[in-house]
Amino acid sequence: MKKMYVVLTAVIFVALAATAFAFGPGAGPMMGKGYGIHEGGEMGPGYMGRGPKLDLSSEQLTAMKQLREKFRIDTEALRNDLIQKQIELKKVYTDSKASDAAILAKQKEVDALKQKMRDKMVQLKLEQRKIFTPEQLTKLSESTQAFGNGRGRGKGFGPGACGRM
Repeated sequence: MKKMYVVLTAVIFVALAATAFAFGPGAGPMMGKGYGIHEGGEMGPGYMGRGPKLDLSSEQLTAMKQLREKFRIDTEALRNDLIQKQIELKKVYTDSKASDAAILAKQKEVDALKQKMRDKMVQLKLEQRKIFTPEQLTKLSESTQAFGNGRGRGKGFGPGACGRM
């Protein structure tokens, strides 16, 4: 009986650890996306780093969360494609028989996917911008880290995968 408890505890521990590693660094409620808004409406370590307290309403927080989730879902295939192309690019670079033209062609594919991701990110920011009040936008413009020039983790494209760009 005691052995069963030990085994069950080990299985639960491994399952929880695997879940934590699956999300990778920076994952969590904000996942470094969008404006990095925390529950209290304060800019946080994420896309824009530390910033002004925006005092978002619960409706605004809900809308932001919905936009981020939609962005995550909408860009999942694009992020996966980008990762795959980056892996292919590394393989081409290390292939002694690969021509310069093949490397350049693969790099253009990666660049095109990165541009699509940047375009999607701009669309997300435009949608998020509609949620802010004029006063909140003023606070953002007055901060030293307004609209994307903060120093957050990764490149601000969302959870895990795109931070590898």
